[in-house]
Amino acid sequence: MGTLLTFITYIVCAVFLGRFLFHVMSWLRAVKQPEVDSISKKVSSGMIAEMLLDIVFFRRLIKTNKILWAASWTFHISLILVIVRHLRYFMYPVPDFVMSMQTTGIAAGYVLPVSLLIIFIIRAAGNRDRYLSFYNFFLLAVLLLTGMTGILLKLFYRTGLLDIKALMMGIVTFHPDAMPDSILFIVHYILVLILIPALPFHLIAAPVITVEASKRDRELGLVLHEK
Repeated sequence: MGTLLTFITYIVCAVFLGRFLFHVMSWLRAVKQPEVDSISKKVSSGMIAEMLLDIVFFRRLIKTNKILWAASWTFHISLILVIVRHLRYFMYPVPDFVMSMQTTGIAAGYVLPVSLLIIFIIRAAGNRDRYLSFYNFFLLAVLLLTGMTGILLKLFYRTGLLDIKALMMGIVTFHPDAMPDSILFIVHYILVLILIPALPFHLIAAPVITVEASKRDRELGLVLHEK
C-alpha cells in the first residue's frame, strides 16, 4: 500500500505541475491577444486597485451574498493557514515563520470545516445551476472530508509526527519511507491526493478576467448613463 501511494503521489504531483504550467501558458497567450493587450494599455491605477480588491476580498461576491462571501473568505484564509502549518512536514530545517504559525494553523483547521458547511448549505439552498454544480459539490465534499479526517487525527487518532515527517521528507527527496500504520492517516492522505489535481486554477487568469469584467462594468455604466 505504501509503495503504491508513493507512486500515485508522484503521478499526482506531475499532473498538478502539468496543469499549472498549461494554465500559465494559456494565460500568457491570452495576455498577448490584441483585445487583451488593448485592455491592458488602458489599465489605470484605479482599475488595478479594483482588481486587487476583487481577487483578495471577493468584492463581487459580497454584492451577491454577504454570508456566502464571509464563509468563502474565511475558508480561503483558513486553508492557506492550514497549508502553511503543514509545510513543517516537507521542510528541514523548518523555518521559524512556519513554526510560529502552528497554533494559528491548528485553530484554522477547526474553522475550515465550519466555513465549508456554511458554503455548502447556502449553495444547496440557492439556485443549483448557479451555485452547486457537480464539480463544486465534489470539491466541497473532498475538502470537508479532508478537514474532518485531519481533525480526527489531531484529537483522537494521533499518528507519530516523526513517522509522518519521515514519509514526507522521503517523498520530497525521492527516498520514500514507510507509510505510517494508521488507516485514518491513509484515508486522509488519499483525500489529499484526490484534492490536489481537482483544485481550480482559475485564479491564475484572475487578473485578466477581473480587468475585462471591470471594463465591461464601466462600459455598461456609460451606456446606461447615456440612455
